[in-house]
Amino acid sequence: MTIFRWETIIYFNYISNEQNMVLKGNLTEVNNMVAHISNDGLNREESVAEHTEKARFLCNEKGKRCGLSHLMSLCGILHDVGKNKQEFDDYLHGDERTRQKQRGSIAHASTGAKYIYDMHHEEPGNIKYMVEMISYAIAAHHGLFDCVDIEHADKFSKRLSEVDSYDEACRCARRDYLDEYELDKTFEDSADEFNLVCNKMKSLFNRIRSGWKSRKEPNIVERLLECRFFLLACLQRLILSILIDSDWESTSDFMRHIDTLSKSPKFIPQEIFEKAGENFAAYMEKKREATEASQMTDKEKAIFKARNMLQDECRKFARYPAGIYCLPIPTGGGKTLSSLAYALEYCRLHPETERVIYVSPYISVTEQNAQVFRDAIGNDDWILEHHSSVIRNEETGIEDYRNGGISRYDINWEEPFICTTFVQFMNALFSDKGESIRRMHRLIHSVVIIDEVQSMPLKCVHTFNYMMNFLNAVCNTNIILCTATQPTLGEAKCPVCYSEPKYMIENAEDWFCRFERVRIHAPCNIPKYTFESLGMEIEERTKEFWSILIVLNTKSAVRTLYDMLKAKNINAEYLTTNLCAEHRSDKIESIKKVLGKKQDTIVVVSTNLIEAGVDISFECVYRSMAGLDSLAQTAGRCNRNGEMKYGVIHLIRLEGENAGNMDELQRNIRKAESVLNDYGESEKTDSLLMPKWMNEYYRHIYYDEDAKDEMNFPIKRIEKNIFGLLSRGFGADEKRNQMNQAYKTAGQEYRVIDDDSFGVIVPYKKGAKIIETIQAAHDMEDVKAGIRYAQRYTVNIRKKQLKKYDGLIQPVSENIPGLYMVAAPGAYHMEYGISPEWEVLIF
Repeated sequence: MTIFRWETIIYFNYISNEQNMVLKGNLTEVNNMVAHISNDGLNREESVAEHTEKARFLCNEKGKRCGLSHLMSLCGILHDVGKNKQEFDDYLHGDERTRQKQRGSIAHASTGAKYIYDMHHEEPGNIKYMVEMISYAIAAHHGLFDCVDIEHADKFSKRLSEVDSYDEACRCARRDYLDEYELDKTFEDSADEFNLVCNKMKSLFNRIRSGWKSRKEPNIVERLLECRFFLLACLQRLILSILIDSDWESTSDFMRHIDTLSKSPKFIPQEIFEKAGENFAAYMEKKREATEASQMTDKEKAIFKARNMLQDECRKFARYPAGIYCLPIPTGGGKTLSSLAYALEYCRLHPETERVIYVSPYISVTEQNAQVFRDAIGNDDWILEHHSSVIRNEETGIEDYRNGGISRYDINWEEPFICTTFVQFMNALFSDKGESIRRMHRLIHSVVIIDEVQSMPLKCVHTFNYMMNFLNAVCNTNIILCTATQPTLGEAKCPVCYSEPKYMIENAEDWFCRFERVRIHAPCNIPKYTFESLGMEIEERTKEFWSILIVLNTKSAVRTLYDMLKAKNINAEYLTTNLCAEHRSDKIESIKKVLGKKQDTIVVVSTNLIEAGVDISFECVYRSMAGLDSLAQTAGRCNRNGEMKYGVIHLIRLEGENAGNMDELQRNIRKAESVLNDYGESEKTDSLLMPKWMNEYYRHIYYDEDAKDEMNFPIKRIEKNIFGLLSRGFGADEKRNQMNQAYKTAGQEYRVIDDDSFGVIVPYKKGAKIIETIQAAHDMEDVKAGIRYAQRYTVNIRKKQLKKYDGLIQPVSENIPGLYMVAAPGAYHMEYGISPEWEVLIF
C-alpha cells in the first residue's frame, strides 16, 4: 500500500474542493476521511489524519509537563478514530439542512475508547486502571458521563459495546494513518509513565494514612479506599483536560488557518516573569519614596515598614520547592503585594514555573487584586481577569465540525498571570463543562495563591483538600493558602497535607499584635436594630465620625438603608455587585478621594464585597452579624493604616435583612456567637481577632458532627455526596471495571454558589463600545478580545431570570449565541446598576 508523507497530505488540504473530489476518486489509498470543514467561505477540509497528528503533538507537549507525554499522545492518536467512516464523511459533506437533521446522531468518541480497551484491559496491575482512564477520556472528550448511573447500570461498558461501524472505522484508520504510529511502544512507555505518577500518589496516600493512624481515626481502611479512588478521579480529569484542550486548540487553529505544528507560543513565561520582577521592584521603590515624602504619622509609617518586612520574609521563602503552605498575614498586612513578591521570586528561582494564579473569594476582590497586579507588574496584556461567565454556554456534547463551536471564544487561562474567583477556580477542577475542564492542566507548574481561603463554603472542604494534595503531588503546583484567619484544613477528616515548614512567616501572633488597630464593640447580647433605628443612629454618628462604613448581608438590605440615609441628606455611597466591576472601581476611587481629604463626612453602605482586597480605611464600622472570619475582614477596612490610635467596630443584628435562607451564613453566625460568649466570659486581655479566638471559631466550624458530612458536598435530592460520587460512584450491580465514578452527576452538581448565574455586558463607559466592537467583529480573535475586556463591564444574573427580563437583556449578536447585554435604554442605573430585584443574595 502506498503511504503518503504528511507534507503530501497537507498539500492536498489546500487544493480546491473540486480537485480534492477528483483525488478522492483516483487515490483511494490516500487518507481522505474528513474531520473538519472550515467556515471561512473557502470550505477547506482537514483530514482525520491531519487533525490526529496535530492533536497528538499538542497532547504530547502538554502531557510532558506532568510526566504523561506518551500517555497523552496515545489519547491524541485514538480520540477521533471513530470519524474514519463513510457515514461521518457524508454527513460533513451534506447540505446545511441534512447536517442539522443528523447533528449529534453520528457518534464517534467511543470508537477509539473501545480500541484501546479491547486490546489491553485484561492486562494485570495498574495497566487495567490506565486503560480504563485512557478509554474514558477518549469516550468523554465531547462530554462527561457517569461510568455507572444512579440506577447502578454500567454505562461505560454499554458505550463500548454499542459502537457503530467499529470495524470500518478501525480499518480505515489503520489504512490511512494509525499504522504509522508505534502504538505498542507508545503503550509501553505510557505504562511506565502511569506507574511513576501512581508512585507520587502513593506517597501522598501514605502521608494521609500516617496522619490518620497517629490521630487514631476510625474506619481507616474504608477511608483509604475512598481517598485512593478520589485521587484517581483527579488524574482522570487531568488526562481529560489535556485531551480536550489539545482537541479544541487544534480545531481552532485549523478554522483560523494557523499551523499547529509550527506556531510560536503566545507567551514565554520566564521572559515575562523577569520583566515583571523588574517592574515590581520599581513599583515598590516608588511606594517607598512616596511614603518617606508624605505627611504620615509615625504609626502609619510603622505599619508601612511592617508591611515591607512581611514582604521580605515572603520573598525569602521562595527558596522552598513547590508545596502547600500557609501565609497568615493579618488584615491590613499587605498580603496581596507580599504574595505577589513571593510568586515573582519563586518564578525566578524555579524556571519551570508557567503562571501565577491568584484566586479570590468574591468578584469584587478579584477586581481589586487584578488592579494591584496591573499597577505592580506594568503590563495589562500579561494579566487575565476572569470572574464572570460572559458566554452562557449550554453544552450538549455535540461538536459542530464545520465551525469549531463556541470554544473559539473560550477563556483558557493561557496568560502568565490569572486573577480569578474561587468559583471559576473550582469549576476548572470539578465542573462538567468542557470549557472549565480544559483549564485544569494550566495549573501544572503554577503558583496558585488562594486568598481568603476561610471564605470557602464548608461543603467544598474535603474535595478542595484532596484536589490540592493531588495538584501539588502530581502537577508540581505550588499552593499558598493566604488569609488572616487560617482555617484548620490540615485537621479535617480529609486533610490538606501541608509542606514543611508550614508557615511562610515566623511568629504570626506577634505580627497580629503589631497590626492591631481596632476595638470591637461586641457585647454578649448583640443589639438589634430596625432599618429606622439604625438610620437614626448613623445620623447621630456622623456628628462624631467623618467616615463610617456599614456592611450588611444582602443587596436588598443595602439598598433599603442607603435610600433611607439619602432621604436624611447624608452623603452616602452604595456598593453591591449590581454594579459592574469598572463602576465599582470608579465608586471606590471616588470614596477614597473623599476619605483622603478628610473634609466631608461620608457613609458607605456595602455588601461584603468591601471586606477583602479593598485598600480603604474608615474611622467607624458597623457589621451586621456574620461569621468571625467576616468580622476580621471587615476590621481590615477600619483604621487600616493606623491613622488614629484605634478605630471602632460595632456588631449588630438587623431585622428585615432577609438572610434567613442563607444556610451557611446562619451556621457561621451561630458558631461566632458561641465564641463571643467564651470571649465575654474571659478576661479579654487580647483582641477577639487574635489567632487564639479564630482557631476556636474554626474548631466549632469543622468539628461539629454535622459539619463532617457537610464537608463532603451533600446532594440532598439524591441523598448522595460529591466526594462519594468521585470515589465510589453509585456502585454497579455487576462490577466489570475498577473505575466507577459518577463524573457527570458530580460535575453538574458541583456549584460553589447555588445561583447558576452568568455575566451580562452593561453599557457603562467602555462597556457600550465593547458591545459595538463585538457586534461588528468578523474575526473570532476580535470577538475573544472583546469578551476578555468585557469582564470588567459585566453584572452576573441568574439564568432563571433571563426570561423574566426579556427585552431588557438581549443577545449581543445572533452570531454569538449565549452572549448577552443590557439592551434597554436606562436599564443600567448610574447609581444602583442593575435593579436589586435581579439578584437578591450577596454573591
